[in-house]
Amino acid sequence: MTSIGHITITSLARNNPIASLIWGFISHWILDETLSEYKLESLKAKHLVPYILWQGIISIAFLWYTHYWWSLLGLLPDVIEGIHIAIKGIKVWNSGELLFWFHRPNNKKMWSKRFTMIVEIVLVAITILIIRR
Repeated sequence: MTSIGHITITSLARNNPIASLIWGFISHWILDETLSEYKLESLKAKHLVPYILWQGIISIAFLWYTHYWWSLLGLLPDVIEGIHIAIKGIKVWNSGELLFWFHRPNNKKMWSKRFTMIVEIVLVAITILIIRR
């Protein structure tokens, strides 16, 4: 799943740092294993910047609205994996030799960019309804 998905799920920890860390790993385990979102590597260069901006703007807007800043811990597995790839080189990504099993490609059919964005918006809306009760 994308940063939007992980941040929204991690927000269910309601700004508790330890619970946010746990929810972050649970989010990765469940969402990355079960959902086949649009993959960034399949984007053409001209679409990459707008997609990254979409992720950043929606994520920041969600965090600003909820004030659940500890939700950023939901991205920790991605940050750790990114550091691992930066140290070991991109061959690690291409070969699937990643640190976390939920980041390894498993030949699932990928969703379209449009469907991924719709799922993200629905996930944000549902999460806001849950946390604002």
